[in-house]
Amino acid sequence: MTKTTKIQWTDYTVNFWEGCQKVGPGCDNCYAEARDVRFTGGSHWGAGAPRRKVKNGIPKLRKINQDAEAFKAENGHWPNVFCSSLSDVFDNAVDPEWRREAFTHMVVAPNTRIQLLTKRIGNVEKMTPAIWTSNGWPHWVGLMITVVNQAEADRDIPKLLDLKERLGIPWVGLSIEPMQGPIDLTLMSLGKRSFPDRRVFPDTIDALKGEKVIGTETGYDRIPTAKLDWVICGGESGPKARPMHPDWARALRDQCVAAGAPFFFKQWGEWTSHKPKAGGDLGGEMRKDKVRFVQFNREPDGHFRKGDVIMKRVGKAAAGRLLDGREWNEMPEVTGCV
Repeated sequence: MTKTTKIQWTDYTVNFWEGCQKVGPGCDNCYAEARDVRFTGGSHWGAGAPRRKVKNGIPKLRKINQDAEAFKAENGHWPNVFCSSLSDVFDNAVDPEWRREAFTHMVVAPNTRIQLLTKRIGNVEKMTPAIWTSNGWPHWVGLMITVVNQAEADRDIPKLLDLKERLGIPWVGLSIEPMQGPIDLTLMSLGKRSFPDRRVFPDTIDALKGEKVIGTETGYDRIPTAKLDWVICGGESGPKARPMHPDWARALRDQCVAAGAPFFFKQWGEWTSHKPKAGGDLGGEMRKDKVRFVQFNREPDGHFRKGDVIMKRVGKAAAGRLLDGREWNEMPEVTGCV
């Protein structure tokens, strides 16, 4: 078998069912929902909507595992398998038996590198098989979460790192797509604590280095903790795509490089940075939504200020996936594949 998906950071997609419900700003223009609308009228999306079981999901995973040796000989690595591109494995609305069946077949696919991606980190522990939570996850199964802004990062990444540490998850990562604002992974808030007659101490975590800084009565304690193993970043594609400020991606890359964390830049999406030509009709292009001002870290106010950029809609193919002149295709180190 050869790579069968256009998603750059994986080799195959396997879906055990189709359907989901929006849970955050990253879901606003979901490609999987658009696909469901196109082929079924959107009958599997939203609260109370039934999910559709995919008949070839399990046979496809079995076939990928069966042919993995040949794939590795040709490509130099075990096949990456994204589960699931058209749903969320940890979706509350799914028949629990479907999920148990999916996990059962992941366990017997040790020649693959399974990439679980969820927006529901709070469901992971209670929906994971008991043998996984007690004995540790299979070495070929990793867990990623989607975060698109700093608020989601502060809320969900500490939960992900806690699960990695407690459940023995072999590797964890982020899909920051579509990126909707600057994200600092090295100084994320864990809240604040106060002590009698003393100032408030903010607690923070460096998710790339794996270190918590916890306020105490006398100062701070630095506590080693689990860290991220992979960071994917990308802009949004599709007719309603929102532009990504180039410096959001650059800053994220620089954090990863400094920490030695694998960084994968997936795409710019529909938009690329733009320098208007003298005599051009910038106002007209903006009215037609061909050009937008994008602020680095402030709310739009109708003015172009220092740090802002002009982005032009050119299409996904034209925008490409080069960041400062090169591709970033780094992958996490995964051990345990037979």
